[in-house]
Amino acid sequence: MPKERLYMAEELAIILYKLGCVKIGSFKLTSGMWSPIYIDLRRLPSHPEEFDRITDICARRVKDLKFDLICGIATGGIPLAAVVAFKLKKPFIYARKEEKRHGLSRLIEGDYTAGSEVLIIDDVATTGGTLERVVKALRNQGLKVSQALVVVDREQGARERLSKLGVALHALTTLKDIVAVLFRAELISSEDYERVMKYLRGESDVV
Repeated sequence: MPKERLYMAEELAIILYKLGCVKIGSFKLTSGMWSPIYIDLRRLPSHPEEFDRITDICARRVKDLKFDLICGIATGGIPLAAVVAFKLKKPFIYARKEEKRHGLSRLIEGDYTAGSEVLIIDDVATTGGTLERVVKALRNQGLKVSQALVVVDREQGARERLSKLGVALHALTTLKDIVAVLFRAELISSEDYERVMKYLRGESDVV
């Protein structure tokens, strides 16, 4: 990992830990999987200074990519995507969790033109199921999608899943890197570190 990327990963891990965004315990994920660690980035917008820093990092990470507008995913990806779009002066749209059952009954909200290239932004990627659903929804509206950005990639299948759709997944950091940084900084115990790493290696289904 390049030095700049390494320093950024360390900074992110410490920020997320201090804001209470990293939880150790037993959690059921959106994918239905159980995990000994949970990343809750929905707390970020409540902390303007740290949120500004992380959205700055996001904006720098994608500024050289080719895209016309940014799509956030409900709910955690919406504030991240909206602020990054504002900073890069790009139009913003967002994807609902499910179609509205009233009004215009849309899954994708906002103004866009068919044929435009969309960058998807979300908070965390696990298996990639949600990202896949949004990629397909955007393409069904005539939009192009070849790039997605998340703050944290849990490295549990999302990258491979999106690759099959022709979409490259970019991540500011990974769950493995976060845990390693927190362990080196003595912010989590050796027991919790080993428990999480064993889980990430797929050596234990018990959490």
